[in-house]
Amino acid sequence: MIELDRISIESANWAAERVRERHPLPARSLSEMPSKESDEWLGELHEHITGYLGVIGALRRPGRAWVDVQLASGRWVGRWIDECPSEAAVSCAYWHSEPVIAAGIGLKASTAAAEAHQARLDSGDLLALLGDDW
Repeated sequence: MIELDRISIESANWAAERVRERHPLPARSLSEMPSKESDEWLGELHEHITGYLGVIGALRRPGRAWVDVQLASGRWVGRWIDECPSEAAVSCAYWHSEPVIAAGIGLKASTAAAEAHQARLDSGDLLALLGDDW
């Protein structure tokens, strides 16, 4: 598991649950709401998430990046972030109503690469067994 910015996945899941309690998903789809109403709802959601990111001490850093997020079901989702990678984990746990088990920048690709390498090892691939220097 890759820690996002020294914030534990447990903290991100905790924050998502608190946000869900205080700002539950709307009864109807956002696309069914008038624009002003959905904008207001999303603004309040962002305020709640930002507040809980402060509570868990999520670090901020400049730069836009895609954060890969793996949910408890094993499904991969993700979010673009501008300042706080932990925000992606909290948002994904909130929107998908499912705990996050791993999250990080480039995580999905590195996980897939590790699984492919392990499959080569398991198959007895001589070059894989000798190491990547060959």
